[in-house]
Amino acid sequence: MSAAIQLDGVSVTRDGRAVLADVSLRAAPGETLSVLGSSGSGKTTLLRVVAGFLAPSSGTVRVGEVVAADSGRSLLPPEERGIAMVFQDLALWPHLTVHGNLAFGLEARRVPRAERDARIASILRRVGLAGKERRHPGELSGGERQRVAIARALVVEPRAVLLDEPLSNLDVGLKQELLGLFRELLGERGATALYVTHDPREARALGERTAVLDAGRVVHVGSLDALRARSDLPVARDLLDALDR
Repeated sequence: MSAAIQLDGVSVTRDGRAVLADVSLRAAPGETLSVLGSSGSGKTTLLRVVAGFLAPSSGTVRVGEVVAADSGRSLLPPEERGIAMVFQDLALWPHLTVHGNLAFGLEARRVPRAERDARIASILRRVGLAGKERRHPGELSGGERQRVAIARALVVEPRAVLLDEPLSNLDVGLKQELLGLFRELLGERGATALYVTHDPREARALGERTAVLDAGRVVHVGSLDALRARSDLPVARDLLDALDR
C-alpha cells in the first residue's frame, strides 16, 4: 500500500544550520503518526514542509502518489495538497463566527451553499458545538475553540490533517477529553494525521507509532515501549521520564 504522506531524505537548512537533517518518514492511509520531540527539535518545521508552507532544502515530499516537493523546489502549492492544519495558536478568525470560520475553507473550494451548511451543521453536532454557530471565538472557552479548530480542519474533508501541539495550553482533564475526540473523528473519517507534541502521553494516546525527533533527525520510529529499549538514545530517557510521571 502506498503512503499517504512520505518524506525521503528531507533536509531544511536555515542560516547555515540544519533544522531538519535527512528525515525519512511515511504515514499510511488512515494512520495517525505522532511526532514527538522537545522544543527546537524541528517538529513544526516538519509540518510546514509537509503542508507546503516551506520548501525543503533537499529531499522529496510525496502526498499520495504526487511528488509535492523535490530537490529544494516546491512542486505542489499548499491549496492543492488536500491537507488541513490545526495550529498551536488555532489561528481562528476573530471577526468571523464559528459558522464563518468553518465556511471559509468550503467557500474557497466552491462548495455549494446547501452542502456547505449541511457539512458545517453535521461536524458541529459531532464536536458538541451545535447551537453555537453564531458565536465568535472570543465568546468561547478554550476547549470550545479547540473544537472549532478541529471541526474547521475536518469539514473540508482533507486527505490528511496536521496538528501542531493543539492541546499544549489546556489542563490534563480537558486534554484527555479532546484526545479521545480527535481519535474518534480521525478514525471515522479515515484521515491520515501527523500529530506533533512534546508530551509522550499525548503521543501514546493517539498513535500506535511515534516518530521521535532530536536536533532535526528522526532517531526512532515505532512504539514508545520499543523506545524504552533504546539505551543508545539519551533523548529516550527524558521522554520516558515524562511519560512515567
